[in-house]
Amino acid sequence: MNIYLISGNDESQIRADAEKTALALAGPDPDPFVLEVFQEDDSGPTAALLHGMLRSLLSPPFLGGRKTVWLKNFSGFGSEGDKGSKAALPTALRELADLIRRGLPDDIALLMNGPGIDRRRALFKACEAQGEVRFFNRPDPKSRTWRQDMVACIRTAAADKGMRLPHEVCDYLVDALGTDTSRIDSELEKLVCYCGGPEASITLADVQQVCVGKGEEMAWALGEMLGKRNLSEALRVVDVLLEQSKEGERSARSMIINAANFFRVALQLRVVMAEYRLNSPMALKRFVETIDPQTKQTLLADGMEFVDFHSYRVMMLAEQAGRYTPAEMIQAIRRLRDGLRRCMSSSISPRLALEDALFSIIGSGNRPIRHPG
Repeated sequence: MNIYLISGNDESQIRADAEKTALALAGPDPDPFVLEVFQEDDSGPTAALLHGMLRSLLSPPFLGGRKTVWLKNFSGFGSEGDKGSKAALPTALRELADLIRRGLPDDIALLMNGPGIDRRRALFKACEAQGEVRFFNRPDPKSRTWRQDMVACIRTAAADKGMRLPHEVCDYLVDALGTDTSRIDSELEKLVCYCGGPEASITLADVQQVCVGKGEEMAWALGEMLGKRNLSEALRVVDVLLEQSKEGERSARSMIINAANFFRVALQLRVVMAEYRLNSPMALKRFVETIDPQTKQTLLADGMEFVDFHSYRVMMLAEQAGRYTPAEMIQAIRRLRDGLRRCMSSSISPRLALEDALFSIIGSGNRPIRHPG
């Protein structure tokens, strides 16, 4: 079998499975003649991208051997449309379906991944007939089996990392994450770092220290998205959290407050790191672990509440805080304060006020991590 289509509505699982499949097909660190990747740029899904891939599929591997052609993280599968559509992208998708239907040479493998494939259309039917189709869908919170479905996702991701999770650890993670599968990988990575490797024994106490329960889920998720300083990820997290909430407006207001608290604690971290000449998040972690009781009480009295946090959490917060300057943090708190005032004194919705603040604070690009030096 040499044709693989990976789709559904769970982009995080789709991408993870595609990465595993590419590794299995082309091996680690393949050269461009072994693995040709076709991926969207800022223009989004285009017919030109598909035509370039079609030319590659019609060209034999360089110097013999076998090559893999990967349409990576494609967002345009839903554009296939009806046969009568003469637009460029639907036409290119139908050309791809025709080529797949005829079959590919044994020395060429085709891997495609992305959400939104339509099972009724020609491309899906061609892939189903000639290759392997895998679907990954997010657990549906309205389904009576959503918890079991989420546990299955967690166990699969853990097995890929060589981790063995006790039943109570999986249950706790389900409580913490809900149906947000995109956070599984980062939570498991935290456990790997905290416990000393994927083979280490992981207990309920470990996961309670590192991961969050229901009461802290929103604040922790906000810290994660603000720390990444990635606008699209931030808006996605807002969508997920509000979708799971039964009280959208109240939750959006809480998110504004929690976002301001993130920057307040981040400022505390930067002040202490500068005062005690701590030049990295790891140095701050060691400081919190070895601080003497008198110094700790003095810092708490000065409002440095983070010294009461678990040292690993402090290290993670310091990593996130490093993407902002102190001036940017102060400005962020002001913008969030103004956003909260707007949604309480006018007709603007709390969600819109939150999103406006995120646009102002995060912007459209990532920033390099800065630490006091």
